[in-house]
Amino acid sequence: MFLSHLRSPRSPRGERPTTEPPAAEPGRRRWRLRGDGPVELAILALPTMILSFMVVQTGIVWYADYIALGAATQGVNAARGYQSNTTAGNAKAYSFLLAVGSMISYKRVTTKRVGNEMVCTVEGQAPSIIPGLTFRITQSAHGPVERFVP
Repeated sequence: MFLSHLRSPRSPRGERPTTEPPAAEPGRRRWRLRGDGPVELAILALPTMILSFMVVQTGIVWYADYIALGAATQGVNAARGYQSNTTAGNAKAYSFLLAVGSMISYKRVTTKRVGNEMVCTVEGQAPSIIPGLTFRITQSAHGPVERFVP
């Protein structure tokens, strides 16, 4: 036949060679792991990506929280100065948030005097990379009002 060269060779005894792997050592099973790589990747890729997004989101919220604390600190330091008022504290906190960038959205700054202390509170929302989740942040700073004492 003209296709005889495509046939598998025969052994001298006329048997076809086997395509099975050699026998394993006694007491051990031999596993065939053909095509398992893509299946393992498909199973592990989604949890790994979710975990990665959660770690990045935690960092973003943490950073936005510290920006809010910095703005509140700047606001209370401006408002508690000698003969200063709450408007100066609000303006300083807003200017800090503007200088840092758009890390906090829906910002609200409240400065008020409570007895001999000034309290500045910054509220807002941290950016979210996970759809459907919102992260509200609130930070407050307080300090004594400077006054002249004879």
